[in-house]
Amino acid sequence: MHICDGFLNNSLAMGLLAGMSVVFSYCLKRVYKVATTVSTITSGSNKNIGICTFEFFNGTNEYIQKLTIIAMWIFALQMFNIHVQSKISAHLIGGVFAAVILGPFAGFLVMSLVFIIQCIFFSDGGILALGANIFNMAFIGSFISYYIYKAIVNKNYHLAIFISCLFSILSAAFFCLVELSVSGTVHFSASFKNMMHLHLIVALLEAVITLVLLRLLKFACK
Repeated sequence: MHICDGFLNNSLAMGLLAGMSVVFSYCLKRVYKVATTVSTITSGSNKNIGICTFEFFNGTNEYIQKLTIIAMWIFALQMFNIHVQSKISAHLIGGVFAAVILGPFAGFLVMSLVFIIQCIFFSDGGILALGANIFNMAFIGSFISYYIYKAIVNKNYHLAIFISCLFSILSAAFFCLVELSVSGTVHFSASFKNMMHLHLIVALLEAVITLVLLRLLKFACK
């Protein structure tokens, strides 16, 4: 699902990069505010950032450490790759996992940092296409998916995770296909069936893995 340079036209790539830079800056401010105030949260607070309460983060340093650990888990999760064509691959995202634990802002930030590291150090996705990859997998796949989860979680937790994971993967794949189609790289109607069918399999796998990881982490929080 990572898009490399040369697959998108420059105007689209630069526009998405600029837009995601603004979102990244805003989320960074929100996370910084949490990181600098988390140590003042008193024991017994019912304010939470996902499945664990703030007591799970005993101070700013531990909060940052937990963000780093979640980023490492996401990085490892995305090692599962299925090559679609040439330099385009389908893989697990982990966006719902990050957002449910950390909240939408920190989730988006962690996901974005993972993609930036992958791009710079592992050549996984292009630099000019970084905005598109962040939009597809961090903004749609994590930030927006979190609100799908929140809309359903009070009715059924497992269903909320399942549907938000499906939305995360399939929406990210859809927007990736739209961007490639607009850029003239692929034909939308000719590629839609194969693209979505492949990512449906990935989405189902992601839902199962996300539920397992969240269950393990919830057990660790007790």
